[in-house]
Amino acid sequence: MAGLTKDQIDTFEREGMLCIPDFLTGKQIETLMGRSRDFLASFDPAAHPKTQFKTGDNDHVGDEYFFDSSDKISYFFDTDAFDDEGKLRYSKELAINKIGHGLHMKDETFEEITFDEKVQAIARDLEYKDPRVLQSMLIFKNPVSAKSSSRENAVPPHTDATFLFTKPQTALGFWFALEDCTKENGCLSYNPGTHKTIPVTKRFVKIDKGASGCNFIPVDHKEATQEDDEKDYKLVECKAGSLILINNSVLHKSEKNHSDKSRYAYAFHVIDGTAEYDGLNWLQVPPSPEGGTEFSKLFEPPQRNVQVS
Repeated sequence: MAGLTKDQIDTFEREGMLCIPDFLTGKQIETLMGRSRDFLASFDPAAHPKTQFKTGDNDHVGDEYFFDSSDKISYFFDTDAFDDEGKLRYSKELAINKIGHGLHMKDETFEEITFDEKVQAIARDLEYKDPRVLQSMLIFKNPVSAKSSSRENAVPPHTDATFLFTKPQTALGFWFALEDCTKENGCLSYNPGTHKTIPVTKRFVKIDKGASGCNFIPVDHKEATQEDDEKDYKLVECKAGSLILINNSVLHKSEKNHSDKSRYAYAFHVIDGTAEYDGLNWLQVPPSPEGGTEFSKLFEPPQRNVQVS
């Protein structure tokens, strides 16, 4: 099974991000979009703790519902989903920011694309020895509504290594565009080469093994040889079906959706099982204060525990 060409590998190693058009077939896109809509349609907000997905340095998600999501199908609201009285500003379909983080473990549709032979080939081409899958999620950037000229769904510059910290750093993001991604609806953008020039300076950890939520702590790092400058960012506009590979330490972000079109994406991460993954990371499988690293092997069929809906 064909994976990456030498030119693609060289580009990814040089820039830290690579867009592969037409990775998914039209049928796969249709199936994944249909399953995504099924999840949203069946979701009951009344039975939810109203956990929101927050990305600010001093205001990041970190409650029990969040910790327990590592091997489940859980729902996270946008930060502007509720009014001052705690009522939804939008329909539930427009209020959800993310569904995760165990889609590859609990749903057959997402399991199939996650463990596809083409995905396995990419991991082999990038020389992963024991690739393990974790943190699978649907990410929604919903369009503006008549009541809001700008949704609060921007994601600031960050590195994936901050949230999935390993020694050495091995996290690899697989980000699938399920709809066309444009500048207007909040496509990804990244600062090329920053995985080599700007070190990871902090990591997102559980405080008191999760009892007090999450926070950021500093990590030892070398001095940066480049500044993170807004003008250096490169947009990754792409068509539905594209796969974007994301290096663990490249700075990337996405802006608010200023359009009238949604931007659905499916993403998961792979780490190398040969690297150290400690109990400070927020994501543990199974979720527990003691920690757990029972992540799915990419090269072996996963144990299926499919959710019936």
